[in-house]
Amino acid sequence: MGELVHVEEQRFPSRLLAQLDPQAARMPKHVERYNDSLAGLGPSNNDPQVGALNNHEDPCQRSGPKLCAAFVGMGSQHPAMGRQLAEQYPSFLASIKENDRILTEVYGQPSLLDRTGLFIPGAECSLNASGSWPLNDVVISFAYIQISLWDLIRSLGFKADFAVGTSVGEIAMGYASGHYDRTTAIGIAAAFATTMSEVEGNGATIFVAVSACQARLIIDDVLLHAGVTCGLWISSFHSPHAVAIAGTHPLINALLAFLSNSKTFSNTFAVRLPQLGCAFHTPLMKPIEAPFKAALENLDLDHKSDAATPEVRVMSTIDGTWLNRPLDSDYFWDNVLRPTKFGDIVQKLVHDEGEEIVLLEIAAHPAMKTCVEQCGARYVGLIRRPALGALVDESNECLQLLEAAEHLYDAGFRSELPREAFEQTLQLLHAGQ
Repeated sequence: MGELVHVEEQRFPSRLLAQLDPQAARMPKHVERYNDSLAGLGPSNNDPQVGALNNHEDPCQRSGPKLCAAFVGMGSQHPAMGRQLAEQYPSFLASIKENDRILTEVYGQPSLLDRTGLFIPGAECSLNASGSWPLNDVVISFAYIQISLWDLIRSLGFKADFAVGTSVGEIAMGYASGHYDRTTAIGIAAAFATTMSEVEGNGATIFVAVSACQARLIIDDVLLHAGVTCGLWISSFHSPHAVAIAGTHPLINALLAFLSNSKTFSNTFAVRLPQLGCAFHTPLMKPIEAPFKAALENLDLDHKSDAATPEVRVMSTIDGTWLNRPLDSDYFWDNVLRPTKFGDIVQKLVHDEGEEIVLLEIAAHPAMKTCVEQCGARYVGLIRRPALGALVDESNECLQLLEAAEHLYDAGFRSELPREAFEQTLQLLHAGQ
């Protein structure tokens, strides 16, 4: 986790802030808390620069790397997420509030902001610091922050060539790629939140630093010793060397005990993910199929998916290949029931598009840095959770946003903002470090 850096508020260039003012910036039309102890699989103290501009080369005139916006799913939520951005950037807060307006006025659900105090500057958040929240709050808050982070990145002038999503991150992915608008995205999030709450507590998930083949062997051994034939599944294929396993609580406990006592796997890193309140991406989700599909059908999602003209090419973590079907009710049910294949699609992106692929992780806290690098792609993080016990610097998330912009700019990505505006921003950023 990155160290907190104290930067005086006036060091943020007014020219860039003006671009983000709701009167000056145009809102784009379309427009897992992992445990911090993930032993080398979380973010480094400072995300390394993904590349450096050649002083004699204009990035706008070369093919350069391609940007993939990665909307990572549940697990990284925390009470302070997005609050500093909301304090500094009016357009970010306006986007958050618009999400909430749609939730209440269009879908008739209680306001997330009023109920919890999330995101609102000066408000006290009622949700606990561990991130173990009711599933309803997890899903809705993730949709809010990912949609609004994408709005903010777009207002900085960056565009993605590709988009991927994992788990509930596919909701914002569909919005960012132009498959549907903000109102539909919030409706999908509401459908997820309402129906998933019906199976809350049906199981647990652990992260294990093993290959898929090793994970299957471990699962088979645990099931054999328990005298059952099912109840544990690989729920996410993160990378060639990391998976998530989900299942019933007794079998997850048995699996952790098996790892501790195994001569072969006793040194394997494994951690329960308490922030995941159900056995997502497993057959244990089957009881909600009918209400889930009914909730999505009320959005006329099938029609919207067929009619939309996507702006960004999508790689599906459910199908493990380029998206070649609508993001309709059947697709999102597959999202609930089937395992995600994040590692597979990142490797396919690198294979199909070359090693110049850069993934920008859009989440409340980076979780996939090492997994992305294991798959052969370059990585840029966005915002990070404050270190436990540290004094929170009110400009911290804003500095992280500018660091991400610097990494993208240095990698050769074109921004629609004037080049001199970014040069001024980066000079001041370096002066603050």
